[in-house]
Amino acid sequence: MVCFFAEMAAKSASSEQLAAAQAADEEKARVEIEWAEKGSLMSRVKRGKIKNLGLVSIQNKKFLNYYSSYWFNFIPNALKSVSLAELLEVRVGYQTDNLQKASKRYEFQEVAPDHRCFSVIFSHAKFLHKSVDFVADSKETRDKWVSVLTHLISVAKHQRVVFNETAWLIDKFQQADTNKNGLLTFDEVWNLLKRMNLQISERYAKAIFRESELENSRDNKLNEKEFLNFFERLTDRPDLRFVMQQASSDNVETLTVADLQRFLTEEQGFTNIDLKKAESILDTFEQTVQDKQKEKLMGLMGMRRLMQSRWGNVFKSDHTTIFQDMNQSLSHYFVNSSHNTYLTGLQVKGEATVEGYISALRKGARLLELDLFDGEHGEPVITHKRTFIESITLRNSLEAIKRTAFETSPYPVILTLENHVGHAQQIVMAELFDEILGNMLYRPPKDSSKNPLPSPNDLKRKFLLRGKKILTSDEVDDNDDDDSPTEKDKHNHHPHPIAPELSNLIALPSVKLTSNIYHDVNTHPLDGSPSLSENKVYTLFEAATPVFHYSAERLVKSYPKGLRQDSSNMHPIVSWLCGIQSVAMNFQTAGEELDLNAGMFRVNGNCGYVLKPKILLDGIDPRTMIRPKMKLGIGLFSAQYLPKSEPGKEIIDPYVSVQIFGIPRDETKAKTRIIKDNGFNPEWRDNFYFTLCCPELAIIRFCVKDFDSTSSNDFVGEFSIPVMSLRTGYSQIQLNTGYQHTLDPSASLFVRIAIDDL
Repeated sequence: MVCFFAEMAAKSASSEQLAAAQAADEEKARVEIEWAEKGSLMSRVKRGKIKNLGLVSIQNKKFLNYYSSYWFNFIPNALKSVSLAELLEVRVGYQTDNLQKASKRYEFQEVAPDHRCFSVIFSHAKFLHKSVDFVADSKETRDKWVSVLTHLISVAKHQRVVFNETAWLIDKFQQADTNKNGLLTFDEVWNLLKRMNLQISERYAKAIFRESELENSRDNKLNEKEFLNFFERLTDRPDLRFVMQQASSDNVETLTVADLQRFLTEEQGFTNIDLKKAESILDTFEQTVQDKQKEKLMGLMGMRRLMQSRWGNVFKSDHTTIFQDMNQSLSHYFVNSSHNTYLTGLQVKGEATVEGYISALRKGARLLELDLFDGEHGEPVITHKRTFIESITLRNSLEAIKRTAFETSPYPVILTLENHVGHAQQIVMAELFDEILGNMLYRPPKDSSKNPLPSPNDLKRKFLLRGKKILTSDEVDDNDDDDSPTEKDKHNHHPHPIAPELSNLIALPSVKLTSNIYHDVNTHPLDGSPSLSENKVYTLFEAATPVFHYSAERLVKSYPKGLRQDSSNMHPIVSWLCGIQSVAMNFQTAGEELDLNAGMFRVNGNCGYVLKPKILLDGIDPRTMIRPKMKLGIGLFSAQYLPKSEPGKEIIDPYVSVQIFGIPRDETKAKTRIIKDNGFNPEWRDNFYFTLCCPELAIIRFCVKDFDSTSSNDFVGEFSIPVMSLRTGYSQIQLNTGYQHTLDPSASLFVRIAIDDL
């Protein structure tokens, strides 16, 4: 008994210490934010030059304000405001291309030492992302800014992932309240509705406006509470009312605890939900004060909040985390792969940048490309051959990759080397890999060619080099790994001899796939890794070659054809159907192809590795699956808060296309009807049914477009997900919107999924 009380006391003390530490952190953050709102004088580093001092400050916990200078000194500096929601990270020291280039000059290091510099990275419509570099007056000031910005970025990221409709509407209220008096006139509300993509009659809006005013404040203005009341009336959800009536034991628009428990288990497919758990869930999402003398009830607003939470997530409950067996050979997994990772724009102009590597890794890439050439200062550089791309050093690239590689996933990163380096700098290259990556670099054993590749779990936090190495007499080098734009270039290409020092570090040696793939299966080393061009993949697929058998045992990479100088992407589906593990994608180019890639790797914790289905592990062509295995039903009810296809355009006429990608027999597409002038809360209530023979390789894509009778329909938003990861029941699907197809916390589709195994 004494032990029991001692244990309870220890737990109580521990929780008290945790609460005290949390309170101390919150107080520290509050003090730092107050300090940052007053601002500091700092210099900005632009194009390698230190600019005049300017005030840098935080505004309303929502904006980072700083001054930007122009080319001509007689033009006054302009105040820039960047939303904290657009900030991605803060870096200390010389950790951007701009600062790394500037720091090569001794005089710069004297004026702006490493310990006083920091960089703010944020998303940008025209670029992959942009950095703003600052020099503080001291290390203490630098560290304080890094601390406060890191805290605010963390808060903003949480708000993007977890949509809080009330907080979002309050933010809209504050944006519309231009004179900051805490009240909105009808004209201010009417202008807000236009910006929010809603076309309704002005008379109807005025009627709801008047109904939303509280009895004691009839002043033709709405305060914050009345504004929320206005939107609750305006965004009435008949679809949710229908769902609640169906789930209610009394056929009413409220749910008891027992109703909610039955709804979550029988309709939504969740397990281990007893009445106590259901009551806790109801308390979390129903914010109406409950009468303690009566049974607890969930109303419409509580249901809306429930659907915006994990209980309305379209994923199966365990598929958002790592749920697959990660102990199989590396060749058994699809690998999230980046093409020409160092580029952030077109293939023929611009500049190479470490930001490309950092961005790709944070998006889940596990295979990166390094195009290596001799550098002018004795160390190799990365650039794109036969183009006007400016180079970056291998050293800076490796340091950035090492720093970022395992932030989002512990599983191995494969570095594909397109090696154009002479013998002397190849030795330097090997030394750089050894110096920077150290014991994180996987060094293959001598018998690696005779054994299956290690598993992702075996290779946690390891780097594998993939490329040309010194081969035995019966193996042939693979020049296909060099994605040369023209045949002439391939014939004129004379590779440098491989330095033994570099060769010994190659874990995935390049091999060439011949016209006799059966022979290749029997003769190629098990760690051999060929690269296939986009056209070659289509040829192998259409000719029904045994490429499926080959890719069942060895890691294969496919890459876009050389004619794609606009950095457009190849379609990944055919490569995946061939069992090809690595489909190299231009991560800087948004579109259907990259959406499908994101959908494929969104599952399994977005760790960059997805286990191939059994049919591909067995080396069988999935097109041989001709018997229907699944009937998939999609009920598409409505959408909420859809953005305009482009800022400033007219209110959209939305429709949704639902498309299945997979084996040819399964591929199909369906569309809803078009809703005129309503991106705010359009309602369809359309049902679609699909019969699938190979659901294991099927990906479903929901795509919202703006109908245009005179030109091509504009993209509004999308969401892609493997069919096998769909959870049955009702879901509120958050959409990826905008130029870069990024997650929009407010834009969503309300759907119902039904699956029958055949």
